[in-house]
Amino acid sequence: MREAAQYLVAKHELSRTRSCAAVGLSRSSWYRNPPGQEKRDRVVIEALNSIVEKRPRWGFWKCYDRLRLDGHGWNHKRVHRVYKAMKLNLPRRTKRRLPQRVQQPMLVEARVNA
Repeated sequence: MREAAQYLVAKHELSRTRSCAAVGLSRSSWYRNPPGQEKRDRVVIEALNSIVEKRPRWGFWKCYDRLRLDGHGWNHKRVHRVYKAMKLNLPRRTKRRLPQRVQQPMLVEARVNA
């Protein structure tokens, strides 16, 4: 969105206020540089790597609970976003199928309550 507003200012010579309004961008975000996602999440990445190094079969919730017990107060949505970006998602375990039984006809008694 910011690029679209910059395009309007450069190409059509609109003011910053009008270009931001046309794109739906707040004026304060025009002046603010977007923070680097990797830079901000580096601490989360390091913490997750240390947990996964010790316990590679742990899923997201076990890792998240371990982080909370270690004293990190990160939101579960943030940790899950980083967890997925690191491609740590594990495939679900499938059910173990029982072997097919040989079907036999049910025996019905000739008399009631026999």
